[in-house]
Amino acid sequence: MPATGKLARSTTALDVARVLKDRILAGHYTEDEFIRQELIAQELGVSRIPVREALALLEAEGLVIREKFRGAVVPRLSLEEIEEIYSLRGLLEPYLLKEAIERVTPEIIGQLDAIVARSRETADKTEWAGLNVDFHRTLYETADRPIALQMLDKLLVRADRYLKMQRFLSTQTQQESDAEHLRILECIKRGDKQGALDSLGQHIQWNAVDVRRTIGLER
Repeated sequence: MPATGKLARSTTALDVARVLKDRILAGHYTEDEFIRQELIAQELGVSRIPVREALALLEAEGLVIREKFRGAVVPRLSLEEIEEIYSLRGLLEPYLLKEAIERVTPEIIGQLDAIVARSRETADKTEWAGLNVDFHRTLYETADRPIALQMLDKLLVRADRYLKMQRFLSTQTQQESDAEHLRILECIKRGDKQGALDSLGQHIQWNAVDVRRTIGLER
């Protein structure tokens, strides 16, 4: 376990979550390894309360699973989960884009441009993963399909762990993903609906392949 030293007295759950998240994404905890609250609290020099709250935050991101009476465990990376996530995204996202594309306003185009620009500049993997989600959600919100969007939100939460790990292990992932977002956006600006749908399909397919390759889960 890497030594990080004591955290400041003003430490919050977010600070502890940041430390633990970096460790998980860097592979410092093995799959099925339990993260003991008391050990983390002692190591970081904090009470168990922010540690417990941090683990709840990480569970919401899919980075740990909390088991009653046993603690939080780092879940196994699952090829089957990846394939199901991206298969469902391949169904939902083109549907949402078809419904949204006619309603995309110049204001939304400006928002998407800003997201892509920030995404290409940031070196922070957590910020980049958030901007990746922002691009997709901003694009689809105009579809006025709340049930489909809610379903997609759940998929994006499940995919977040793999997405951050992709970015942690490969800067090329960020460059390619941002370039593909830009291609989708350029098609929308030209009014090329089919081109946007084709580019989106290629993006989702590429992402599924890249996540398997990057984290070593290829068949």
